[in-house]
Amino acid sequence: MRSAGRSDIGLVRKVNEDDFLCLSLNDLLKLENPAADLYLCIVADGMGGRNAGEVASSMAVEEIVEFIQEKYISVLTEKDTSENKIFELIRNAIYYSNEKIYKKSLLNRECVGMGTTLSMILIKNSNLFYGHVGDSRIYLIRKNIITKMTEDHSLVAELVKQGTIKPEEAFSHPQKNIITRALGTEYDIEVDLGKQGIMEGDYVLLCTDGLSNLIKDDEIMELVLKAKDVEQACDNLINKAKENGGYDNITVVVIHNNKGGDCNDR
Repeated sequence: MRSAGRSDIGLVRKVNEDDFLCLSLNDLLKLENPAADLYLCIVADGMGGRNAGEVASSMAVEEIVEFIQEKYISVLTEKDTSENKIFELIRNAIYYSNEKIYKKSLLNRECVGMGTTLSMILIKNSNLFYGHVGDSRIYLIRKNIITKMTEDHSLVAELVKQGTIKPEEAFSHPQKNIITRALGTEYDIEVDLGKQGIMEGDYVLLCTDGLSNLIKDDEIMELVLKAKDVEQACDNLINKAKENGGYDNITVVVIHNNKGGDCNDR
């Protein structure tokens, strides 16, 4: 498994309010003889006045890692962890992060109203589990087909679902930046959860809307597949988003499963 991540301030914003993480949990937990391959990847796109968005996205990532380290080492290191336990881990980690961000926004005047999107994946051997809030995205690229695994929690997505606008109109809609769900804005949060089997040759991509609002899905796939490695794939995508305007912060994580593994589809 190869992975890389990049975050860029873009060409317009003065502060980068995105954050990301991509690491081997076996390395993080310092496991000498791990029972499974474990990877954790997160992207977060913060929002709020002053530097509050930067605070929210950074907290989202840090609190999730802290929660996993403190609460769920034993669950992850079990050889045969049940799906329900992994979903519970992801859900509770996001709940924990949401509560921390929300409480900080109440206690710190400069952080009032801050929030962040969050898309995270946990890969255990050949299975990918994800949790998602907001309009950052998780994609699967398999055999020259790109599939958006997550649903955008946004006004435009709701308009498409209602039939008010066509799917092809969403990409250039003037209100595409309005989100309907975020971490830290309320005490309670609804989290989307899902699972996807991973096959040899698959790519998984996480990104903030600074990328997906400026590059269409098919071109995202093309830029990933023509890259010589995951690092170049990230660079290609960041550069293209900036070439297309770079109006927002741009963050992307790319994972390539370059070794064999059974596929356990949803």
